[in-house]
Amino acid sequence: MERRRIPNWEMFLYLLDLEVKRARRYQNFFCILKLKLSRLPDHENGKGLQICYQTLRHLLIEELRESDIFGSPGDDQFAILIPYADLSAGDAVRSRLEASLKYYQSKNEGYEVRIDQISFPKDGTDTPDLVAKLLG
Repeated sequence: MERRRIPNWEMFLYLLDLEVKRARRYQNFFCILKLKLSRLPDHENGKGLQICYQTLRHLLIEELRESDIFGSPGDDQFAILIPYADLSAGDAVRSRLEASLKYYQSKNEGYEVRIDQISFPKDGTDTPDLVAKLLG
């Protein structure tokens, strides 16, 4: 079995734009999960960020479906596009990830993982709106 790769950010944005167009045409829902690594205030910034990023990347590859689309705008953030997911389906995926993260030792490296959910069309009806929320 081939390992899944995280596409570069430009490819993720291209695929997001295609999904927005598809969702508008067929009146589908989808959601994006934004995972952000944030440094804990009582830890110094060292090589822990890279360790946390790699571990989180591995966890996401193992946890999510083949149809989910990954992207990473930087070394401290992931975006996961979940096609055909309404609010409740997005909540279910988010809850499952949060349950898995309980066993993830990012706090030992000085970081915590925060998950935010962005839903189409509730949080934006076009690609620039969604990207602004994703990067903001």
